[in-house]
Amino acid sequence: MAEPENPATADGSDPEAPPRPATSGRGREVGDPAGEVAGEPGAPGGQPPDPTGSGRPHGAGDLAGMIELAKLRPGFAGLMGLHLDEISSRRVTAHLNVGEEHLQPFGLVHGGVYAAIGETLASIGAAVALHERSPGQTVVGLENHTSFLRAARVGERIEAEALPRHAGRRTQQWEVRMRRGDGAEVAVSTVRLLALARAEV
Repeated sequence: MAEPENPATADGSDPEAPPRPATSGRGREVGDPAGEVAGEPGAPGGQPPDPTGSGRPHGAGDLAGMIELAKLRPGFAGLMGLHLDEISSRRVTAHLNVGEEHLQPFGLVHGGVYAAIGETLASIGAAVALHERSPGQTVVGLENHTSFLRAARVGERIEAEALPRHAGRRTQQWEVRMRRGDGAEVAVSTVRLLALARAEV
């Protein structure tokens, strides 16, 4: 005898089929880390913890959340091993412990490492400085000029400090000085940045 057909539900779906996963409203499965969007609840680092302890979630829309987000989602800087130590609109500092992955073929720190440190610290500092005056705006890099002064090798620690030289409404310029543990300067970056509304980026 033939088995009876499954009764159809009101929406025409098969009642015995496994349930479809919920989505975030943008076509991504909820709980799928690869599919979540930064800033959405459940996204890795999307809602940084509240550094004030008030229980209010922080995001890139407020200054404390922006600073916390820079530390929680370091992106390429994290891949490089750069550790952010201090972030403000007047000063940004970080350090890097030199490993084999930072070297060029002749055993010295690759020049691109210094350029990336300069770009990272200047961008964070400029974004924070701009946010204090014009929330809703961000910065993009226009120019990065990095001069190499001395060599650094595996096992050494590079300390970097970024200071604003010009923080205008439309453009900013930051200088980033990098030193070895013995205090000798190894590189200096001058980075120029442009202010834009977030919607323009």
